[in-house]
Amino acid sequence: MESRVSPDVPRETQTVSVPPARVETYREWATSGTGLTAAARVTDSDGRIALVKNGWSDGWIAPGGAVELDETPAEAARREVYEETGLEATIDDPILVVDQIYVAESEPDVRFRAEFVLFDASADGPIPDADQLGVDRDEIAAARWFEALPEDLHDDDLFRPYL
Repeated sequence: MESRVSPDVPRETQTVSVPPARVETYREWATSGTGLTAAARVTDSDGRIALVKNGWSDGWIAPGGAVELDETPAEAARREVYEETGLEATIDDPILVVDQIYVAESEPDVRFRAEFVLFDASADGPIPDADQLGVDRDEIAAARWFEALPEDLHDDDLFRPYL
């Protein structure tokens, strides 16, 4: 997979174990779709950071999701921030690219690659209650502004230095 982001952006590598029931869905996205995910570190004028909890993360995470075929990663990050927080974010430069290697839990030989791009972004305003956010009613469990990063950050070792 050829990266769509400047080689000057910091890069990390992550191995993601995929449940057997989801392998083909993820593989199709990685091979026939964009194979890209975009998220944003959204801060406001008071220096707070907007984070979400969703159905698949282990804790708080930057708002983001899959890049659609007709979008750039920055456009997807802006759309996802709005869907998951209700904020109209200004998307700036990427601050991290994660080269993801997806591995089937039951068959480690089954592998495919994807790319996760984290952008810097800014927005101001209130975040609505979680039941008003997301594309599906149960997609976002919580969304809020934080003065400092919470202890229960999803993939803490990977993301904390960049958030």
